[in-house]
Amino acid sequence: MTGRVSYLRRKYHRPGTAPGTYDVAETRQALAGAIDVIDYSADEIRQRSGLPAILSEPHLASRWIRVHGAPSLDVLDALREQFDIDPLALEDVVHQGQRPKFTDFDPGVFITLAVPGANGVGAFRQLSLYMTNNLLITFIEHEDGLFAPIDERMRKPGGRLRKRDIRYLMYAVLDLAIDLLFPLIDQTAQRLEDLESAIISEPSEALLLETHGFRSRLLVTRKVAWATREVVNELLRHLDDDSDFEIRPYLQDAHDHIVSAIDLVETQRDIATNLVEVYLSVMSNRMNDVIKLLTIIATLFIPPTFLVGLYGMNFDRDAGPLSMPELGWPLGYIGVVGFIFVCMIGMLAYFRHRGWL
Repeated sequence: MTGRVSYLRRKYHRPGTAPGTYDVAETRQALAGAIDVIDYSADEIRQRSGLPAILSEPHLASRWIRVHGAPSLDVLDALREQFDIDPLALEDVVHQGQRPKFTDFDPGVFITLAVPGANGVGAFRQLSLYMTNNLLITFIEHEDGLFAPIDERMRKPGGRLRKRDIRYLMYAVLDLAIDLLFPLIDQTAQRLEDLESAIISEPSEALLLETHGFRSRLLVTRKVAWATREVVNELLRHLDDDSDFEIRPYLQDAHDHIVSAIDLVETQRDIATNLVEVYLSVMSNRMNDVIKLLTIIATLFIPPTFLVGLYGMNFDRDAGPLSMPELGWPLGYIGVVGFIFVCMIGMLAYFRHRGWL
């Protein structure tokens, strides 16, 4: 987990390009795209695919157009002409890597969200929504079954998705993007616990690098969560108190969820930061233990070094009675070696008595 975070790699226009330009060839290599059109009401649901389905008139209460992959210019132009989508919105659809935001293009609203990708913590993919009247259009490059929970709910005739208007579907997509943060947060929490145990028991440079990587990714997750909170706040401010009374409690619930996600991410960032300090503390303690051991070993050899140096001066013992008479003792070698061992054992006992061992 030491790679760069892909969400930060945003693509830009060439300097001087006019606002609202969405040249697909200029920004990215087109992916295999698909278009699904879902018309639904409380009693019926119909699903079709392809560009002709976009151009057909809806015969049911609400319509959800899902664009997967990189839409071609033909698709983008058809959407703009059919539903009067502002080119600035389509520009943000084409240029991936936008931060979550809300824009009011009266009569439609445009929202960009970031949902977790498949590359771990901090890797996000852009989800764009355009809502107007009874229409919701979603754009995402890699769908990967993202809308499966919503599809399952939509198949239930008595469910709220079928009985309520398009604003509830918009809320459901927004709520899904928020809820997808929590499994990611749980995985991060588990890995941080494992890292803490590993760092305390067996610290290594690889663990430190992984911890730094988690800190960087949590920073990106924090930015996404804060920006998503602003999107929910903008939606709440945008709602009309009378006509949108039914959807307001759900958006307030989504606001509570994103605030909870922010709190958890903030806590995990603190934990990741503390893990770096734990690593440094463990390494410092280990270094202190090594220095302490080497110091004790060096101290133990001070008496032997003194004695060996003293009796290695080669004085002539026949020169006088005080000229190292010990050199002539029959058991002098054994006595010196024994005295050295007694000194070392005595020092070890003293060190243990003082608690240094």
